[in-house]
Order: sequence, then structure tokens, then C-alpha cells
Amino acid sequence: MNTMIGDDEQTQKMKVLSNPIRQKILKTISDQGSISFSLLKEELEMTDGNLFYHLKSLDKFIQKDQQNFYKLNEEGKSIVYTIFHEEAIPVVEPKKASWFLDKITFPNIFYYFFGEPVRSLIELNILLIITAWLFGVSSSYFSSIESMFLGGPIINAFISFIHWYLYLLLIFAVLKILRYETNFKELWIGVFVGIIPYIIYLLPTGILYYTNTPTDNWIGIILNIVFIICKIYSTILVTQGINLSSDCKKYHALILAGILILMDYIYLMVIL
Repeated sequence: MNTMIGDDEQTQKMKVLSNPIRQKILKTISDQGSISFSLLKEELEMTDGNLFYHLKSLDKFIQKDQQNFYKLNEEGKSIVYTIFHEEAIPVVEPKKASWFLDKITFPNIFYYFFGEPVRSLIELNILLIITAWLFGVSSSYFSSIESMFLGGPIINAFISFIHWYLYLLLIFAVLKILRYETNFKELWIGVFVGIIPYIIYLLPTGILYYTNTPTDNWIGIILNIVFIICKIYSTILVTQGINLSSDCKKYHALILAGILILMDYIYLMVIL
């Protein structure tokens, strides 16, 4: 059993290190001894988000010093010696049946937001405020809790805003209970990326609301279908966010995100 676990860890390590970009990152850090993020980015001519993504994949081989510079840890030094002085890490070919979510979640979205955490949190919170307000004024159910309040858009928008933070904290708590290593700031970003799909639903809904256009019959049906699609895609983005911000496996992240969405709908059915 232990041998199987060790083989699996070795396979995962080889997958990480078979990437030539990551090999170059390790080699550059090794040559410099220690190097800042900005200088490493210039040296490799990479974008912030792309470099951040690869550094995250290499977190078992690098560490930061007191100046917040990157340097190799002991395992990283051993790996660099193995790659460049003894024999190359064998390339592990990806399986043909690749993870289907990787093809539809546009990884560059996460690279962009992970690249500048402070900027990203500001942008995503602004997006959340806009989204919550549009849901509130259009009387849409962003969260099942809203159906308990009939007091107008401000209350509904506020509850919509709080809903996402409760969602984030619940995911963080579950990951901690299951003992997954999690970076809260990255998880915050990864989960809030799930807000983006709702804009596709809210733009026409907001226009219809502000123009006092009735949404009966086929318009309402189309909007409901669009909302369901956006909800599913949001769940997919949250799944990727959980996976990228923690060591939670992708299938486990999908199950976690799916269960929380299901709980939300069950609650909606109960209180209605």
C-alpha cells in the first residue's frame, strides 16, 4: 500500500517537472541563488499570472526567504541536480482522456486573477456588488435566503453579497475539516471567479427590468434556461478555483462544489 502511494507521488512529481517551463524556472532560481518575482518574470519573459501558476505547481521545491525572494529548498536542489547534471526527469505523456473541465474553464482567467491578488480581490468584489445589485433589483433569486425577504432590492442585494462570503467560508471550513492545505486568499479568488458567468444572465435580465418589459411565456423560459446554464458553469469555475488554491483533487472539488449547490436548491424548495 505504501509503495503504491509512493509510486503515485513520484508520478505526480514527474508530471510537474516534465514541463520545460518549470525546469527553466528551477534552473533560473538555482543559478541566481535567490530571486524576486519581478526579476524572475523579466528573466523568463512571462506574464504575472502564468509565472504565478507555474510557481504554485513548484511549491514543493521552492521557498521564500526573509526578503520574499524565491530560492530552492533541499528537495528542489536535489531535483535540479538530477535534471541538469545526471539524467532528465522522464516525460510523462498526458492521458488521452484528460480532465474535461480543463477544456472549458479557460485557465487564463485564473492566471490573470492569481497573478495580482490585491487587484483581483478589488475587481471581484466590485463585480460581486454589481451582480448582487442586479439580482436584487430584478427580484431574481441569487440565494434561496432572499425569498424570505420582500423588502426590496437593497435587502436582496445585501443578502446576495453575504451569500457569496458564506459560500466561501463554508468551502474553506470543509477543506480544513478534510485536512486539505489551502491558501485562503487564493481560495477567495478562485471561488469568486464563479461570479463571472452570472453576468451573461444578468445583462438581459437587467435590461428587461429597467425597460419594464414583461418576462412572461417564452422570454421567462429562455431566461430560466440561461440561468441554469450559468449556475452550472459557475459551479465548474468554483471547482477549478478550489483545485488551484488547495491540494484538493479535482473530482473531490467538483463533488464539494456540487453538494453545496444542491444544498442551496434543497433549502430553496423547503422554504418556498
